[in-house]
Amino acid sequence: MTTGGQDALNLVFNLLKSHTRQLCIENPCYLGASLIFKSAESTIHPVPVDGEGLRTDLLPRERGSLLYVTPSHQFPTGSIMTLTRRLDLLRWAEETDSYIVEDDYDSDFRYDGPPLTALAGLDGGRRVFYAGTFSKSVGAGLRLGFATVPRMFWDEARMLKARMSNGQAWLEQPALATFIEEGHFDRHLRRLRQVYKARRDCLVAALRRTFDGPVILGGESGLHLVWRLPPGLPPAKRIQVMARERGIGVYALSSGAAYDFAPGARDDMLVFGYSSLTEAQIEDAVCRLRLILDHSRRGAP
Repeated sequence: MTTGGQDALNLVFNLLKSHTRQLCIENPCYLGASLIFKSAESTIHPVPVDGEGLRTDLLPRERGSLLYVTPSHQFPTGSIMTLTRRLDLLRWAEETDSYIVEDDYDSDFRYDGPPLTALAGLDGGRRVFYAGTFSKSVGAGLRLGFATVPRMFWDEARMLKARMSNGQAWLEQPALATFIEEGHFDRHLRRLRQVYKARRDCLVAALRRTFDGPVILGGESGLHLVWRLPPGLPPAKRIQVMARERGIGVYALSSGAAYDFAPGARDDMLVFGYSSLTEAQIEDAVCRLRLILDHSRRGAP
């Protein structure tokens, strides 16, 4: 058990430092993971993502890599890694004697299609270190996450965790365990999925009703989606500023806890989080966003 997902990533990274010759990370990626990797004195290989997830064909073939990946709902683009690429990724790890950190930060919320098998489930406990959090499903204030590691690392992981924090807060753990064991957690998730799916549906419908053929990414699961902006609109960073001035929270990738290793990266992705908004608020915000963008086209203040 860890203090949220970031602590789990720190634990795994420090556990594997001595086994790692180079670092690989999906690009764009979660900012917190990039900060951990950039703090190391190791070569970093950013690996592009597309609509099927991480480009496994672009992974380095040198031995001894550590790869960070979010296959269930790539952060921030929202793409879902296909089964073919998941199997390719596990094959790469075996062939190159590498390890994978699977950050499954919001896989509790999948709205379309069958459930996905995590990389750790396909791997059988050999190469994948699985990190998760209860921040999205129960609440960020709980500050509880977890990391599951292959059996050969159990003892080393326990000792490292003891050195890092001498254990985890005790009161919250039995309370959460009881919440899970008595079936309340499953019921809670089912209710949340219904609520969040309705809000996701509302946002997608509002975008499609208000704008001409918007390209929407990552809406199948999770708590955010991305609108790839068409030509003719201001860059995402500019839209973020204009929207914030009018009380609307939409974000460019660089402001939405994301990081891009590519210098001068394209600024054509706008991130929408919808979990904490009512459907009425979502519809109102999209209408107001349309007015903002119409004014920007006309050069109005």
